[in-house]
Amino acid sequence: MLIARRVWAILLGLAASSLACLAAADEIPTEGYRLGQGYPINSTGLRIGGYTSLHAEAPRNGPWRFELSDLSLFLTWQANDRLRFFSELEAGDAFTATEGGRSGGHEARFELERLYGDLLINGSATIRFGKFLTPVGRWNLLHADPLVWTSTRPVATENLFSKHATGLMLFGNLPLFERRLEYQVYADLTRSLDPHRSENPFDNAAGVHALYGLSERLQIGASYLSFELNADRRRRQHLVGLEAIWRHHRYELSTEWVYRTPQDQGPSLWQGFAQGVAPIAGDWYAVGRYELFEQRGDLGTGQAGVFGLAYRPLPPLVVKFEYRLGTHNQQTAPDGFYTSFAVLF
Repeated sequence: MLIARRVWAILLGLAASSLACLAAADEIPTEGYRLGQGYPINSTGLRIGGYTSLHAEAPRNGPWRFELSDLSLFLTWQANDRLRFFSELEAGDAFTATEGGRSGGHEARFELERLYGDLLINGSATIRFGKFLTPVGRWNLLHADPLVWTSTRPVATENLFSKHATGLMLFGNLPLFERRLEYQVYADLTRSLDPHRSENPFDNAAGVHALYGLSERLQIGASYLSFELNADRRRRQHLVGLEAIWRHHRYELSTEWVYRTPQDQGPSLWQGFAQGVAPIAGDWYAVGRYELFEQRGDLGTGQAGVFGLAYRPLPPLVVKFEYRLGTHNQQTAPDGFYTSFAVLF
């Protein structure tokens, strides 16, 4: 408990300082800039933005850790009405401090998270070429810490597929039963276009993602992905995903589930979560999530529950506090306190 209080105190102090800086900055008019929407550079078509997040954690069976986990820079260039370029450069773990006294930037890493160009064909179709977020479910596409409700990421959103793809995508929306069907069809060509990319478990992939609004409040979606594992190219793997999100006023319920076919001498795997968000007072929200995830080897089927609070005074800014506990989860999603401050600028 002492460790948890120490970590929370650190982050609360940083969050309070950040909020004070934002409040002071808000008093100074900045033409053309709105928090969370980036800064346009005159009439060049360029816009600079990004986000940053501070994380602290105190696992029940491990040392506490504090880190400046993400510092991402977005650069968008709208060349004309049909052509747009986007890039995201990220510095991860730029500063860390741990219970053992280690601190500094020795774990810092720089990565080109996204780099692509979009060519508008017509009002229903756009071609994208480059490195982009893999369209499996909703969480992976949101991507930025300020846009999600918890400091911890659900296991199902990062454990069974690569978070990025490099290749070609066709996306857009089509009319269907008086509403619009959003779609993404893509092919990953990493081996040819980005052979040295880190954290890439698959290659030679092809997939599709679709999202449909049944009403103004409810959306449902599905994903399919076929790929080769870099570690095992003897057979193709297949992944199927389902998702749904319901919103009413400031309430939100969401769920995502993925299934991946078995590897040689390995099991098929099911993983997923259900999450709820409810306003409790002013800009404070209660957040709860249940996760279920099958694991490789003899780790068994893991379960985890996340119980937390989120303070969101502005849409691009959020402070989060949560506790996670579960069974057969220590390798993948360990019990403990987690907290963070994130802002989209």
